[in-house]
Amino acid sequence: MELTKILRNSGWGILVALSLTPVLIWSFGTNLRMDFFNRASIIQTFGDVAGLIGMAMFALVIILTSRLKFLEKFFNGINDAYVAHHFFGTAAFVFLLLHPILFAINYIKILLPSDDWAQNMGEIGLVIMIIALVITFFVKIKYHRWKFTHKFLGIAFIFAFLHVFFIGADVQLNHGLKFYFLILGLSAMAAYFYRAIFSKYLVKTFDYQVKDVKQLPDKIWEIEMEPAGTPIKFLAGQFAFFKFFSGALSKELHPFSFSSASNSVKIAVKESGDYTNNIGRLKTGDRAEIEGPFGAFNFRNFKNKKQIWIAGGVGITPFLSMLRSLTQADSEYKIDFYYSVRDRNSLPFEEELKNISDNFKGIVNVIIWVTQERGFLNGILMKDMVRDMVERDILVCGPPAMMKALKKQFLELSLDKKQVHMEE
Repeated sequence: MELTKILRNSGWGILVALSLTPVLIWSFGTNLRMDFFNRASIIQTFGDVAGLIGMAMFALVIILTSRLKFLEKFFNGINDAYVAHHFFGTAAFVFLLLHPILFAINYIKILLPSDDWAQNMGEIGLVIMIIALVITFFVKIKYHRWKFTHKFLGIAFIFAFLHVFFIGADVQLNHGLKFYFLILGLSAMAAYFYRAIFSKYLVKTFDYQVKDVKQLPDKIWEIEMEPAGTPIKFLAGQFAFFKFFSGALSKELHPFSFSSASNSVKIAVKESGDYTNNIGRLKTGDRAEIEGPFGAFNFRNFKNKKQIWIAGGVGITPFLSMLRSLTQADSEYKIDFYYSVRDRNSLPFEEELKNISDNFKGIVNVIIWVTQERGFLNGILMKDMVRDMVERDILVCGPPAMMKALKKQFLELSLDKKQVHMEE
């Protein structure tokens, strides 16, 4: 169990180490005194280092997009791996952009097309990466179009890979670097082809069909599905990627948390965008494909038996899954569950929550928090209401602004960050 915990918290450190490894290999095979001989050599050296780190990060970012199950062993769920993907993707972009800019200080023509096809490969890859990331960070487009443009990052990587191996610089001359980037680069390309090109044939999915579509308050729909083949096995609180085959929805994968205990498949979806606005038009018998499960957001995964759960709006979904999975064998747990809603008309599952609270007295205490009446939940209020808060694990799922604010407040109240768990 301890080894599992150590591995689960090692992902970020491993990514940093793998990103810096090429610099270590490069330093052993380079005359550093010559590289820092004058202004021009210093600038070029930093350009080389930026390129090595950026390329390693780029490869790791591509690998993280594969959603391979083994990645969850090194992160706190695949959602944490996606947070790392976002961070290292941004860092890779910065380092790879620095690479030609620093060279350009010495040789301004480096940014222009030339007769050197290896140099051109690097420039093409960088341009594709810039376009894809500008769309990611600054342009608001529909999800399926954004997802399509994101696939071009793999193509950018292939151009960058060709540039690295044929430009005639450090990687080609240093056998250690060549071997390292060959392994890392081929792994990244394999991950890209696995996920972006051949996922239809290689990624395991489970076939289901829609059994029931139920409308709930606050524009929330609960979709119940039944297996059309081998059923998926998951833990309460986990999520999966769903693709529906219906005239009402586009055929693209979207992540949703399970709202059911593990003996059935239900998801609760709020109308909040182009795709989810049509979720209520699903019909009984519509086919679904499920990929997963993913995530480690399960109350049994955390150290403390005394816990605080905080849900905002449709963020109740993973908590509902956990509540529905409770048994009397969980009597050692003491859970205060705060469910924050805008008003009394925005309260789905009200009767079921009351029944669960009545059936599991001493285990779970459900508190409905109506923001129009009491204001927003915050760390100070929580500390006043739960006197032993520092002894508890805190689980939060809700709107991003709510999660960000609560996490900041809890850490300012001297809670250990390992006690605060966000389902992002």
